[in-house]
Amino acid sequence: MKQVATSLAIAAIFAGASATPTPAAAPVAPCGLIKAAQAAGNKTVSAQTAYDCFRSVPLGKQQGINLVDALVPYLEWQSDATYKANPPASYSYPGYDFKAGLKTVRDNLVNNKYDSEYAFQADLLTKVFFPGHDGHMYYYPDLIARATKFGRTNALVSISEDGSSIPVIKFNDDVTALGSKALRVTKINGVDASTFIQNEAKVGCGSQDADACYNQQFVEKAIGILGSKKGGHADSGRSSFLFQGATTTYTMSDGTTRTYDNIATIKGDFSKVTDGKTFYSNFCKPVQPPVDNTTPVASVNGAIPGYPTPVVMTDDGIVSGFYLEGKGYEDVAVIALFAFENSNKYEFQDVIEKFFAQARKDGKTKLVVDFQGNGGGYILHGYDFFKQLFPSHDIKPDGYSRWRANEGFLDIADVYSQNTANYPNSTATANSWFSWQADLNTKGNHFTSFDNKFGPVTINNDPYTNIMAYDLDNKQTFGDFSVTGYGDRKDGFTAPFKAEDIVLLYDGYCASTCTLASEMLRIQAGVKSVTFGGRPNKNGMQGVGGIKGAQVLGMININAYIKNAAKNTNDPDSLKEFARYNSLPFQRATKAGLNVRDQILRGNVADGLPAQYVYEKADCRLYYTQEMLTDITVTWKAAADSAFFNAKCVEGGITHAKRETTADEYISRAETALLRRGTNKLAGHYPKEEHSAEWLDEQLQKVQ
Repeated sequence: MKQVATSLAIAAIFAGASATPTPAAAPVAPCGLIKAAQAAGNKTVSAQTAYDCFRSVPLGKQQGINLVDALVPYLEWQSDATYKANPPASYSYPGYDFKAGLKTVRDNLVNNKYDSEYAFQADLLTKVFFPGHDGHMYYYPDLIARATKFGRTNALVSISEDGSSIPVIKFNDDVTALGSKALRVTKINGVDASTFIQNEAKVGCGSQDADACYNQQFVEKAIGILGSKKGGHADSGRSSFLFQGATTTYTMSDGTTRTYDNIATIKGDFSKVTDGKTFYSNFCKPVQPPVDNTTPVASVNGAIPGYPTPVVMTDDGIVSGFYLEGKGYEDVAVIALFAFENSNKYEFQDVIEKFFAQARKDGKTKLVVDFQGNGGGYILHGYDFFKQLFPSHDIKPDGYSRWRANEGFLDIADVYSQNTANYPNSTATANSWFSWQADLNTKGNHFTSFDNKFGPVTINNDPYTNIMAYDLDNKQTFGDFSVTGYGDRKDGFTAPFKAEDIVLLYDGYCASTCTLASEMLRIQAGVKSVTFGGRPNKNGMQGVGGIKGAQVLGMININAYIKNAAKNTNDPDSLKEFARYNSLPFQRATKAGLNVRDQILRGNVADGLPAQYVYEKADCRLYYTQEMLTDITVTWKAAADSAFFNAKCVEGGITHAKRETTADEYISRAETALLRRGTNKLAGHYPKEEHSAEWLDEQLQKVQ
C-alpha cells in the first residue's frame, strides 16, 4: 500500500487551469506560485515550491561579506568558544570551531562558491550556529526566517508499549484512532526510524543533550502547551529553516510504505514578490527587528488544555497547582511550571506561595515539580522558586557565573564602573553587571576593584572574568522585587516540604532559567529527579538537557550597550573598539543572540568547566506510554511512584537522602502578604507589567 498526501496549497494553485493551455502565458516563477497561493488564501505551499523559490533568489555577494564581517565582534561575546571546539568526552555532540566556520563561509563568498542567497544563509547556519546545540546562541537570517517555514503534515510519537520495553515510533494520528493496534514506523526515507530522528535532531536542536533533542522531535503534551503541538519532526525547531526534501516516506511494521508531500508555511508578505530578484528586494534587506514584549500563555478560557482543573493557577496558566487523586496519592501535590515568566512577576510569586500554603493546609506532604517543556524565563523567578521551597538562611543560592572577557565587554565595564564611582547612588549603573561594584564573589563578599571582578583570567586558553553571583540582599538587584528569604520577605518562612518528599519531573527540555533553579534544587537542596522519554535504549538520561548558560543577550542589546558606553567615554582605544560594531547582523535577522555568561556549578569552581558541559544523570529514567499522551496525571503518578513509593525505574532509582529541614512547622505568609500588596487573585486583578529593555536584558533568560 502506498499513500500520497498532496498539499492543498499546490492543488489550489493549479485548480483553475484550463484544459487547453494558453500558448502566450509565461511560466510562473516559483516565488510567484507562493504569491498566488497566499493571494488565494492558502497558508502553505509544497516544500519543493518554497525551496525552488529560495534557490532562485540571487546571491547578494558583497552584502553577504558585509554581514559576515559584522558578525565577528558579536561572536566574541559567546562565552564558550574553546569548549565548543573541544568538549569533554561525555558531551553528546562533536566539537566545532564556529570562528573557523565563519571564516569558511566568508571564503566561500569571496570565491563564488554559493549559487544563491539560500545556499549562503543555510551554510551560515549549519557551519556557525546550529552545531552549537545552544538555545542561547541563535541567528535566524532574513531569507530563511522571514518568508516561509518548512515542515511536515504528520506528527510522530515515541512511546513504550508496556512502560518497560524500548520506545517505538508511531504516527500520532494512528495512536489516537487505533490505540495499541497502531503500526510502528520502522524506517524513514529508507533509514532506521530512530536513527533518522537522531540525525535530524543533530542538525538544528538547541539542546545540549541528545536524549532531550530526541524527545523534542515528537508530540508531547507539556511542550504542546506553549510550543509545537506536533513536535520538531513535523513543524518546529531550527531544522524547519532548512529544506527537508520534497517528500518523506515512512516504512511501517507491516512492510507497507506511506509517502507524504512536505510543506512550507507562508510567513511573510509575498504581495510584491514575483521572482527571485523581487524576493531579495523584499525580504533580504536590513530592517529594525520588532520588539517582542509578549509573555507566554498556557491557559485557554481559564483552563489548561488537556490538564485537570487546578487548585490554583496564574491568570495565564504558566504556574498551576494540582492534587493527585486515587488510592495512595492522597498526600501528593503537583506544581506545573511551563516557564519562569508571566505577565506579572508578583502573581507568579504569590500563586506559588498560595498553593504551597493551601497544599499544606489540605494535608499534602509530597510534591511533584513538573518542569516538562520549561524553556526558561525571568531569573528572579528561578531564585524565588528555589527559596520558596528552601527559605532557610543557611541555604544561599549559588548562581555562579562568569563572562568571556572580550575587549568590547571590558571597555563597556570600564565606562559603567567609572560612572558608578562618580555617581554611587545611581541605580542605572551601580547595580549593572558591567559595574565592578555590583555582585558578589564565591565567598559571598563584594569585589574590591575592577580587576578583582573582571580580571581577565585565562581559563581553557580564553579570557574570562572571575566568577560572580547576584547580591540578593541588594533590593535593586531585581528592581523592586524581593526574592523569598531576602528584603521584605526575609523572615517568616519555613520549608513547606522535606527535600526527600519532593521530586523534579523532566523531559530533558529544561533550559536557561529552568536549569538555574534545577541546579540549586538538585545540588544545594538534594532534591531527586525523574526524567521521561529519550532515545531507544536503557541508559541513563539527563533531566536538565537544555542550554545551561547563565545569560543570553540579543545582538541588538549588545549594540545598545556599546552605543551607550560610547556616548559616555572619550577614551580613544575604547571608541576604536566600539566602532567595530554595527546594526547589520540583527537588522538582517528575525532573531540574533548569544550566550554571554557561563553558569558554573559549585563542583567546577576550581576547574572552570561550564555547566553546559557537565553531564548530570537524573536519579530515575522512565519511558512515556500511550496513556501519557492524553492524560498528564498518568505521568505525574509514574513520577510519584518512583520517587515516593519504590516503583522501579527503567534506569537508576530513587535514594532518599534525608535532610534536617522539616515541613511540620510550615507557616505561610501568603494571606497577609498578598493582601498587603493588594494583588491576591481572590481579591483583585494582577495588572500586566511593562518592562524596560534593560530590565528584560537582565531578567529574561529563555530558549529562542
